[in-house]
Amino acid sequence: MPRDFRLFKDDQLESSHFPVIAFFNAIPNSNFLNVMEQFSLGVGVGINATVCNFPEDLDPDEEAFDGVMFSLHDEEVVVDNGTFLYYLEKACLVYLEDYPDKKSVIDTYFDRIKDRNN
Repeated sequence: MPRDFRLFKDDQLESSHFPVIAFFNAIPNSNFLNVMEQFSLGVGVGINATVCNFPEDLDPDEEAFDGVMFSLHDEEVVVDNGTFLYYLEKACLVYLEDYPDKKSVIDTYFDRIKDRNN
């Protein structure tokens, strides 16, 4: 039976990273591969009240940032690429516990995302 949450407070590197945890927990299993595909293309995703943005997602009048921005309602945090990959890898591992047959697809997307974010 699939888990309701991918990431827990124990996975959180800093208390300010709660929007990151909330984002990954908001992704329905049925949409996880689509999110991975979007990330592999450098495109951010919004799910319910959570958003993940890459610098390429910004409009010309928006303030630039380095890393990956997560937001939950009015709370925003920008994490560096290594931190983003840490949380993404944890979320992928939990997803693969429930869907081991998707390992090659997840690995392909993760490698593309890692290449884009290094």
